[in-house]
Amino acid sequence: MHVLVLGATGNLGSRLLSALLQRGHTVSAFVRDPAKLSSSLTPHLTSIETGDARKATEIKGAVLRTKCDAIVNTAGLAAAAPWGHSDLPAIVDAVIAAALETGRERGSPLRVWLLGGVKFFPEHRGTWAKLQSLPPNSMLWSILCPGEMRPLSPVTYPLASAASAENIVAQASTPPAWTGRFHQVVGYATKLEHCADFIAGDLAEGAGSQWVGRKVGVRAR
Repeated sequence: MHVLVLGATGNLGSRLLSALLQRGHTVSAFVRDPAKLSSSLTPHLTSIETGDARKATEIKGAVLRTKCDAIVNTAGLAAAAPWGHSDLPAIVDAVIAAALETGRERGSPLRVWLLGGVKFFPEHRGTWAKLQSLPPNSMLWSILCPGEMRPLSPVTYPLASAASAENIVAQASTPPAWTGRFHQVVGYATKLEHCADFIAGDLAEGAGSQWVGRKVGVRAR
């Protein structure tokens, strides 16, 4: 599968590039500043697309140029405080618009992974509401909802040898073993590399993925 990664210079995005390459995907990066990409990764990328992830036209242009089959958005963070500013809602809107338009033009929906979280930020609730409002089969979306993600190692290619989706447990709709108590959030820390490998492995399933149309909670095994 040809995958376009938004936020490819970030903590998760950079490791996702490596995980996708290791899993045999064709990979393009969508970034504002190509100079920030890891030098160990750039020789292996099919293309480096420069643009603003808040602009649907720029994302769609990259999708059409690369002829990608899937988009993974790791760009944008929820605001740490209720009064803070976050670009995440604008980025999610742009990704959804670009994916929907491309799907309509191609006659088949695009595979899309978005990032949410266990914590109850308004931005994540907004992302979920937007996905729920989409027409059926208009976009093959999934949303990963981890707790805190910590690095296993510096960004490398190949990915750290210990990185594997087998090191996490995934469950749709609610986090694994969740009781509804907010203090549980601290127990849902995972490694960036394990989450990256989880997404990369799932994309190999294409439209047949069990996570299409689902909110996916994860925790360390």
